[in-house]
Amino acid sequence: MQHEFILRGKAIRIAREIRDVSLQEFADMVRIDNRYLSKMERERIGITRMHEIRIIRGLRKHLKVSDAELVAIQIIVENAEGKFDEWKK
Repeated sequence: MQHEFILRGKAIRIAREIRDVSLQEFADMVRIDNRYLSKMERERIGITRMHEIRIIRGLRKHLKVSDAELVAIQIIVENAEGKFDEWKK
């Protein structure tokens, strides 16, 4: 069974906070309006493919977040929401 990686706003926020970077700082780094980024982090709006690429590149380049760290954060977020319960079957 293969699962597609879909970047979650909550994972972005956790990665950013782990690196002690403010929303405004990261928004400037990835050239996304801070209000728009805030809505993505709070999952009030979806993340477009273009923004997902910018954000992942920004996490890698500016915050030095590895792919493994991002996946681990994503798993923690989804596990906390019960998303992996279906895999246990």
